[in-house]
Amino acid sequence: MGLICPGYNSIKSQVTRSRRKQLPPDITTFDEIPNESKYYKTKRDENFMIFKNNDLIVFQSPFQAELFSKNKHIFADGTFYIAPIFSYQVFITRTYVTELNCFYTTSFSILKNKKQTTYEILFEEIKKNSSKYNSIEITPKIFHCDFEKAVSNAAQKVFINANIKYCIWHFKRALEIKKKELCGDKVEKIKDLYIYYNNISNFPFINPEYIYDIYSKIKSECQEHNYVQFLEFLEYFKKTYLINFETENWNYYDNIEQITNNKNE
Repeated sequence: MGLICPGYNSIKSQVTRSRRKQLPPDITTFDEIPNESKYYKTKRDENFMIFKNNDLIVFQSPFQAELFSKNKHIFADGTFYIAPIFSYQVFITRTYVTELNCFYTTSFSILKNKKQTTYEILFEEIKKNSSKYNSIEITPKIFHCDFEKAVSNAAQKVFINANIKYCIWHFKRALEIKKKELCGDKVEKIKDLYIYYNNISNFPFINPEYIYDIYSKIKSECQEHNYVQFLEFLEYFKKTYLINFETENWNYYDNIEQITNNKNE
């Protein structure tokens, strides 16, 4: 029998070929994405492909739409690792359901770019679809995202009075990268710089009224000691987080309930 029965690899190849024959051909361009497909149906026979144009296709089931409309926390993020080769990113929204203490995915979309106009269309379609399943939408939303202006600007435009909250994990990671780029290992070797850096990295958790005063004091002391490289780091911090972004959007002094967007990672 052993001489007659095909080997494992041969059987595996046959099964793989058989399965592939049952699936539609691989899509290689955005234009090849069909407008209708049996694969756009849930097990309840509900359509979950809600929108498609030349830059965007949005998927949201009725259950996801209801969750989106009934809960105030929205977590949004794009990922590139699972994006199809013909696209730029897969963009996912999730929500936190307080009663169940769980996170649920409320939509996923395939995007060809990261333009603000594309995000606006995406959010408009999700909002419009969600309103079909719940006439009483919770507003304002608390919208959690990375430090990407195109996303936060689009969210504020579509979700009236949305409270934007930027991710603290991404805040700290960006500081760490810039610290190494500008200062090397000096922050770890010089006690004063180590204290200054930790003070700044913890700004999201202190009273925002004191942030600029503390920043100014740190800068003044660095000037006295001629910490040139760290002064460059301070300038980066000022331009990025005190000028380009509103402090209230990355400060969690009065509420540390949800401080990261990593639920979407």
